[in-house]
Amino acid sequence: MIGIVRVCVVLVAADVYDLSLHRYLPLPYEPEVWVVIPAYNEELCVARAVQSVVDSSYPDVSVVVVDDGSTDGTLAALAGFGDRVRVVSQENAGKAAAINAGMRLVGDGLVMVLDADSMLSRTAVAKMVAHFADPMVLAAAANVKVAGQRGVLGWVQRLEYAVVHRLKQGYTVFNCEYVIGGVGSMFRTSVVRECGYFDTDTMTEDIDFSMKILSRRGNFDWRIIFAADAIAYTQAVPSFRGLLRQRFRWKFGRLQAFYKHRSLFFGSTCSRLLSWVHLPYTAAGEVLVLFEPVFVYVVISATFRTGWFTGILLLCAVYTGVALFTIIGDLTESWRAKAPLLALAPVAYPLLMVIVVVDFVAVLRSALTVLRGYRPAGRWEHVERTAPQLPADSARLILDKSPGPS
Repeated sequence: MIGIVRVCVVLVAADVYDLSLHRYLPLPYEPEVWVVIPAYNEELCVARAVQSVVDSSYPDVSVVVVDDGSTDGTLAALAGFGDRVRVVSQENAGKAAAINAGMRLVGDGLVMVLDADSMLSRTAVAKMVAHFADPMVLAAAANVKVAGQRGVLGWVQRLEYAVVHRLKQGYTVFNCEYVIGGVGSMFRTSVVRECGYFDTDTMTEDIDFSMKILSRRGNFDWRIIFAADAIAYTQAVPSFRGLLRQRFRWKFGRLQAFYKHRSLFFGSTCSRLLSWVHLPYTAAGEVLVLFEPVFVYVVISATFRTGWFTGILLLCAVYTGVALFTIIGDLTESWRAKAPLLALAPVAYPLLMVIVVVDFVAVLRSALTVLRGYRPAGRWEHVERTAPQLPADSARLILDKSPGPS
């Protein structure tokens, strides 16, 4: 019940966020922007990522690609781009080190980090910059959408991303966002330098750096936000094994960041809503995932012993309702693009249980990793690449016409 109430409150806040997008227009603010793309063995995808930045509608954007000791044709794939794209190479040192190498080459203004297997919509940079017209905004996360999904696993990820990012709009309204993800994240370069760049001692350098900003600056006078109208695309992980690898990195890295920045929990640096409610609730949720099999067993066994199936039906109805409100409320996609997701809403519960299973395995593996005393650091964790390009999104023109931010 606590979870249901929490989700409902956050979804209402997401609607408030949407109203702010309609109510305000971007202020005149046009700083220089750099996009840093770290790459390691990305010959299939990196050219598409770079081209999406070059095609940006924002007039003053430069690209820095850092090749982190690739052994494939990554450098060859980058041949042919003009002066706006600077390519540098270094010995393999990990993703965070590659990002830092690019960060040290940028000037004053704003810097965006883009994964080499992802891409930006044409107006993503301009939409993101408009959010920084507010001098209190230090960092912003892009609205990442799964493109080119195939099979059940691909659509599960598509639905998951839609729900999660809808909730992030609500977190922004309450000013309790703490994760600026690696796909299309943007920062003030002054803040990056002040915080000493990205650390290399965790598996999720983006979560670590986001919490590092909060540890240094707090969120009373400053904000890190989610920019719903700045659209980035990423590929769905095509295999269950690849998804397990990805989520282990996310889960273990999140736990590393939580421990590293544990002073944020129940502290005074940030608001009580973040320090006393959101962060502890999230951390507790990571632990409670380990008890998910017990919960499922109790629910199923009790249902068949009593013959009372209403409980499970209500649970499915709640997930369906959340999915419907999420999809219908998304202003960044056309109805044609949302139609397949709407069709999946009635089976949202069993579909998202796939992610619950993956999360359970990832958290269990994380716990076993801690018990073994192994501490993986900031290395590359690749998942399978399925195509040299992300398929064209049918809603892209709609996305590029989305309303400006507050």
